[in-house]
Amino acid sequence: MTDADVSKPRRRMSPRQKRYWTSLGLAGLIGGLVGGWMVADQSGTPHSAATLFSGALTPGFAIGASAAWVIGLAISMVIYHRAIDDHEEHAWLWASTAGWYAFIFPAPAWWVLHRAGMAPPADAMILFVFSLVVNCIVYLWLKFR
Repeated sequence: MTDADVSKPRRRMSPRQKRYWTSLGLAGLIGGLVGGWMVADQSGTPHSAATLFSGALTPGFAIGASAAWVIGLAISMVIYHRAIDDHEEHAWLWASTAGWYAFIFPAPAWWVLHRAGMAPPADAMILFVFSLVVNCIVYLWLKFR
């Protein structure tokens, strides 16, 4: 038997790594469950991106999904912030700031343009998704450059 045939034992995760992956896994699990629940809640209607993003929601789903989002995100973020190091915290803080700017610059401008009849009503979800995209780009750039 040669050294190449011997597999190295897998290194155990540190408590920090366990907290980190637990926070991300919990956030992903909540998102997946809410997404699946949303699809199931809209049974009887054809499933397309348009109906998922703009279709009517039942009050039970709206209350449950809102609670799952707020509580799940709060728990995930506490676990996440206990797990990250200085480098990742730095990336997270700058990404959060960039995401915030991506929301606060266009939102009032869009609202004023709408008030003047020059633009459609401001769409909070478009602004939210835009801020998340900016946040993600800045975070990944700072974390992996």
